[in-house]
Amino acid sequence: MNAVNKLIFLFITNSFIVNAQHLVMDSIGASYSNKQPLYKSEWIKKGFNTIGKFNDHPKYYIQKMNVFKGEESLVLIQSLYDHENSHWLVIVDNEGNLLDYIETAYDNDEGFLQIQSSFYEEDVVVDIYNGYESPDEITKAYLISANRFLLKKDIVFEYSESYGSTCCPKDPAWDTKESLEAYIKRFEKDHSVVLKESYKVIQGKEGEKTYYLSFKGWNKKVKERFIRERIQHNMFLNWSTMKTDTYNDMIKKNRRNLIFELR
Repeated sequence: MNAVNKLIFLFITNSFIVNAQHLVMDSIGASYSNKQPLYKSEWIKKGFNTIGKFNDHPKYYIQKMNVFKGEESLVLIQSLYDHENSHWLVIVDNEGNLLDYIETAYDNDEGFLQIQSSFYEEDVVVDIYNGYESPDEITKAYLISANRFLLKKDIVFEYSESYGSTCCPKDPAWDTKESLEAYIKRFEKDHSVVLKESYKVIQGKEGEKTYYLSFKGWNKKVKERFIRERIQHNMFLNWSTMKTDTYNDMIKKNRRNLIFELR
């Protein structure tokens, strides 16, 4: 870990947490049971005024929670008025001072603005609906660094492979002579490259999944050779594609599925 150790706070009012293989859904709706009060003096001392001025009417709470891979984290809960609630995920230093934050959930009586998020081991995916904007729905994905949130807007996936059920009936893709993982390892060794951005999306309970690959850092010739060889290897199966997707496209299409690193 970098020199600045971090804690992660979630400012939230009514939230619902679901633990499913390290996945947490953050939205307005339920309340935490072990929350502790957070007072104005601490709010100011820790620099939380960057988020917003402490309001004496709502009540603020803090609660510990460990969600993210390799990170010590805390959940900070803020309760606003009955007709308006907000959540913020906040990175702080060892003394608890604010380093960075993102809004991860919001709702109000008017209903024109709604925010909810998904927390993975190393990612935060924020879904925003704003009735006054066009488009009215957008998705933003963030990586957590030592002292700030990094918006994942520059990752492009240029190749994907999809697998159907392992039974009932079985997808013939499962019978390929060389799995995608094995092919990647061999290709990296033969061409002295490393595939740094690759994700697996679980899409069903019978083994259904899609792999998304990004060739960022590879030259055009090596990238095209990887895709050409892989498609030729599986040309009798209709389960490969060269369609370009961004990271946020992938998240939006699979927002209810779990995302894991390929390796």
